Formats: sequence, C-alpha cells, structure tokens
Amino acid sequence: MGASLPTVVDSTVVERHEGKNFRTAVAEMNGWRTNMEDSHLAFFGDDWGFFGVFDGHGGDACALFVAPRIRRELEENGCPADDAAVKKMLFAIDQEFLDKEVASGSTATMCIVHKPKNKGDKHKLRLINAGDSRVLLGKRDGSIVDGGGTDEGLSTDHKPDHPVERERIYRCGGHVEHNEGNCPRVNGDLAVSRGFGDREYKKTGGPDPKDRPVTIDPELKEFECDEADFLMLVCDGVSEGNFSNAEAVAMVAKHLKESDDPGAAAKAICHKAVEMDSKDNISCLVVLFDGVEKDRTETEFLPGSVAKLGNSSYNKCYTSMAEKAGFNLAQAAEQRYDLLQASEEERAKLQVPGGGPGCPGTVDPDEVVMLGQPAGEKGSEERRKWFEHWIENVPEDKDGGGPGGMGGMGGMGGMDLQSLMGGKGKGGKGDILNALGKGGAGGGGKGSKGSFQPPEKEEEQKAPTECIEKDENGYAWSQNGDEVQITFSLEKSATKKDVKVGFKTKTLDVAVSGESLLKGSLAGEVDVEECTWCLVNGGSELQVMLTKMKAKDEWKALVN
Repeated sequence: MGASLPTVVDSTVVERHEGKNFRTAVAEMNGWRTNMEDSHLAFFGDDWGFFGVFDGHGGDACALFVAPRIRRELEENGCPADDAAVKKMLFAIDQEFLDKEVASGSTATMCIVHKPKNKGDKHKLRLINAGDSRVLLGKRDGSIVDGGGTDEGLSTDHKPDHPVERERIYRCGGHVEHNEGNCPRVNGDLAVSRGFGDREYKKTGGPDPKDRPVTIDPELKEFECDEADFLMLVCDGVSEGNFSNAEAVAMVAKHLKESDDPGAAAKAICHKAVEMDSKDNISCLVVLFDGVEKDRTETEFLPGSVAKLGNSSYNKCYTSMAEKAGFNLAQAAEQRYDLLQASEEERAKLQVPGGGPGCPGTVDPDEVVMLGQPAGEKGSEERRKWFEHWIENVPEDKDGGGPGGMGGMGGMGGMDLQSLMGGKGKGGKGDILNALGKGGAGGGGKGSKGSFQPPEKEEEQKAPTECIEKDENGYAWSQNGDEVQITFSLEKSATKKDVKVGFKTKTLDVAVSGESLLKGSLAGEVDVEECTWCLVNGGSELQVMLTKMKAKDEWKALVN
C-alpha cells in the first residue's frame, strides 16, 4: 500500500513532441501518492516510432532506469527487427537493472508504430506489454477499437489470477494469495505478474528468465490502423478508479475535435482520472499519426494548489513535479498566482488545476487569501524575491486531512494513527484503503485498486473488537477491530531516513538509527499492503499501523 498525501497534487506536466511522422503529448500528474514513480518514452525513427509508459512500484528507480535505457538502445541499434529482437532487448535491460540489486519494479506498456510506404495505407502497430498499464486505440468519432484485451483495450493486464499467469507463477515456485479486497498477489505481496525489476520475485524457477513468478516476457501482438486514428498509452492510475477504457478514448476524441491538441487531451484524462477516484500516479501518452514539417518539443507546467505547501510530504511532491518542468518552488507559486488572476474561461481552457480534486479551472478562496498580494510587477526581480520569501515563510501544516475525509498520517499532515483509526469517514476502512495507492512489503509491491469488498468482509469490518491498549517491551500497542497501532517513544528525534520498518505477513522488524526496537513473529497474520508507519511530534514518536488479515481475531500479545 502506498502512503497518501493530505490532498491531491494535481499539478500537470505536459511534454509535447512533434516530428514529420508523429505528434505526441504526455501528461503526468503526481496524484495522491507520496512519490511520482512513472516515466515515459517517445522516440521518433525515420519511418517508425517507439512509445512507452512505465509505471514504477516500490520506488521510482526501475521506471527511471528503463525509459532512458530503452532510448539508448534504440539510438544505438535502431528499431527491433522482430519479436525475438524485442524480447532480447527487454530481457537484457531487465537483467542490467536486476544486477543493481535495487528493490524496485515497473510495468511497461509499449508500442512500435511503422508508417506505411504509401500515403493512405494502414499503419502497423506492434504491441509490447508487461504488466497492467494499457495501450488503447481510438477513432476520431470517439469509438474504441476493441483489440480483445482488458476492457476492450489492445493490451491485456497481467494479473496473478489470470490463468496463464497463475500457471507460470506456481510452476516457477511462487504462489497467489487473495488478500483483503479480494486482490490477488504474487506470494501475497505483488499485484502484478509481469514487468521490469522486482528481483525478489525472480529468484525461483528458471533458468530461462521467462520462467519466473514475475517476468518481463512481454505480450506481443500486431494491429493495423488508419492515419486518423490515435493511440493511447496509460498507466493503471487512469483505470484504477471508475474510468473505463471506452470513456477515456471518447474523452480524448472530444478534445482532439475541439483543439487538435494531444496535450489538452492527455491533461483532461489526468484530471478525469482523479475525479473518478484514482489515488495513484497518473500518466497518459497520446500519439497522433500525422506530422509537421518542423520538429518541435515543448514542456507545459500548470501548478496545482499551494494551499497545502506547509505539509512536508505534499511540498516534496509538489516541488518534484515543478522541477520536472524546470521550475523551482518559488517560480511555481508565482505561476500559480498568475494563473489564478486569469479569467474563469481562460483557466478552464488551459485546464488549470482547480480548488479541489478533479475540478480544473475552479478557484479556492482560501488559497487566494493565502497567496495574498505580491509586491512588484509581474516578471520583476522584486516579485521574484517576494515569492522566494513567501515560500520560506509558509507555515507548517500539521493537520492535513486526507482523501475521502481521512486524516493525514504523520509527515502527511500530522494526524496520529489513532485519530486515523477512529475517524475514517463514511466508508469506514474501505474509503481509507481505496484512498491509498500502491506500494508493498518493504516498499516492493503494488497496492490494491479499490477492489470489490465482499459483503461478509464489509460486515466483518463494521464489527470491531473492543479497543485494548497495552504497554510492553518499550512500546505501547492497541487493537481496534482489524487495526493494530504500535507507538514507540524515541530518545532522540528521528527523520524518515533513520527509520526502517519491514512488514511481512507474519513478522515485523522495526529499527531506528540502526537500533532494533522490535523484531519478531506477530500474534497473527497481517496484510502487508495495508500496513504503514509515520513519525509524529517532531520525530520524537514513531507510530506503526498494522491491518489484520482477520478482523475478528483478538491478539493476546503483539509478538510471540
């Protein structure tokens, strides 16, 4: 389970690339997650193009390695000639990353597009997919081209419960568990069964790299399309809420009809995904099969609300998105101020992130008051210094609030976990879990997608056991239904980099500044994807929250 911010970072970074054969745009949004882990690739060859979206998990290392590494391979060796060449390239790049021994992984959805020799002939699409990001093909009338994949897409999601995936996982020494939310996971942790990295899931089976519980061995298909059609490559942050592939295609077609701008279409997809309850990073790459005479590349940055910059986690993500576009935080705040001065019509046209999640173009009056009236003229040195001073003096925000009415967690707003456990909003635990994206045991997995909760599970969650608090072995712990909270009082204030927490189904390992605070077998099993931790009270207290597999189990002790 990935941790969540007090509110969505809906700044958008849009990269547009145009050449003689293609016009492309990718829009990225951090969303509710505490780290942006997506990357992308748009490479133009003489009469072909290679396009990809890479959705990282367990950190951004894998996704950030793969995209430029594939680009270098294409620059040095050109377009892979056939399926065998594609597989050879992917397996080699995967092994390079595995050799780094970094606990991170990434899905990869890609497509090679070959231009026809004669104008008016069909374009050839070579689909390459590993994971649960998707490739979609649309018509300008808004209809989706059903490629026989997941939800009418060209690609098929590689999930552990798919019969082909399940057979390989078991044959190669792994297993599939259905945890809370009925989400199938490889070895009980990872909710996707193909991709780059994920070294812990590539240690059994073999020796062929395709014979592992998790493999980069791609789905390969070929399609044809017309020049007027368009291609979409999206991470699962687009589809994890209530946003179907057909609806996404229709929205892109609508914006292309209005503006013929793939960037505007990609931005709209990001905002709509948030509106439709996505709690993940969001990336959307739109590819048009016409070109322009002169190559052009540009980056557009539309900063989101600055109202929560006092929250350290929100600030970090906001800053990261600004830096993607070449802005520092003060410059982003200044641009945000300028955008808020624009007319409502202009803000709506630009799809300026609004005063609430999924509400582009709107204005939050509290944010306007917070920004105040800057000194100097627009673009002047006086105004630049004013915003630098403004950023330096943003008050610390210790009460973040979170998605679905959820309190922020420690560094994500300052609310302690006990408050979180006691005030989860109308939907109870389901709202919180759906609000928290993907991440994994020790940061290595992909979280639940807000999946269907069976009725018996919902009833089970509505009948918590009596809250019991105990002090033992230098820490305090309590349980309330399926939630277990552990509190450690620290002798010295710590930072996040000082803390190491290892969650496993039956064990817990907690250490701060190299000193072990707790290590042992738990009294019951926990869902590692639903466990989290945070520092509160200035780093003087560490709080760890576990989620039991069985809510009705009452633990007599924390560890055996």
